[in-house]
Amino acid sequence: MSHSSPIPTPPRPGRPPRVVLETSVVISALMFGGGAGAQLRRAWQEGYCRPLLCKATVLDLTRSLASPQLGLSRHEQEQLLGDYLPHALKVRVPEASGPAPADEPAALAFVRLAMAGRAHVLVSGDVGLLAMQGRLSCRVMALEPFLNHIASAGIRPLALRPR
Repeated sequence: MSHSSPIPTPPRPGRPPRVVLETSVVISALMFGGGAGAQLRRAWQEGYCRPLLCKATVLDLTRSLASPQLGLSRHEQEQLLGDYLPHALKVRVPEASGPAPADEPAALAFVRLAMAGRAHVLVSGDVGLLAMQGRLSCRVMALEPFLNHIASAGIRPLALRPR
């Protein structure tokens, strides 16, 4: 897959990276109180990373939170979204030319978001996405290495801008 998207410049020293968080990573951080998920949640809430989102990834997250397997009420879903969405930067992702093929992987929305938002890192637990390391204009990392990266990067948290 060849794209003419420029490679994003690394964040200035001490600045939080722009990061695309794959849906399963976000759900883990929102629903499970301890460990790496809790660290990630604190990182975005305190401004140590700047999550990016777009229409497609918000729809994916909303659908996932509404799935019967999670058993969340509408109110619980809205509360969880309220713990994430205000901390994220909205990105307009250009429409793909023509309709998406039915067999197009859902993970492609995260790749498109990373390119359009000039993300520094895409964080995922998806083996297919992790295998794209080196083929995208940003780093692709699992959650634990990403948390280690931001812990060692000397980041000064960026306060949330009033809307």
